Amino acid sequence: MKYRVVYTVLWLLTVIAYSVPWASVDGKLYVGWNFTIPFSITYLIGIVLGLVVLVVKFKPVTMSIVAGVLMILGVAGALFGYTMMEVLVGFVGSQSKAEAGMGLALLLSIVYTVLGAYVGRKMVVKKAASHTT
Repeated sequence: MKYRVVYTVLWLLTVIAYSVPWASVDGKLYVGWNFTIPFSITYLIGIVLGLVVLVVKFKPVTMSIVAGVLMILGVAGALFGYTMMEVLVGFVGSQSKAEAGMGLALLLSIVYTVLGAYVGRKMVVKKAASHTT
């Protein structure tokens, strides 16, 4: 049960990181949800895959690694989107700024990839051990 709680906390942290400001343009904040189409859609897919692991424990090690890699790719896509936005706001004279959320999301995605796979494995081992006793 404790490994499921740890996995839940990891998953919730990745969702929170998706909801923290990633960039701002002329004072208007953009969170990960604003970067979804098409740039950080893989982050959202990673969140959904992590939820699948959390709810049904389907291949937790493999799915956690895939979900984490998709989240990392989502942050890379959002960084590309931010770069394109920088180019566009440069033409119109607006002010843009990267916020801490994008870096936080990248860091938590890496932690989720490694720790999520480990904790996912422990969830399955713990479940198998409890069925044999």
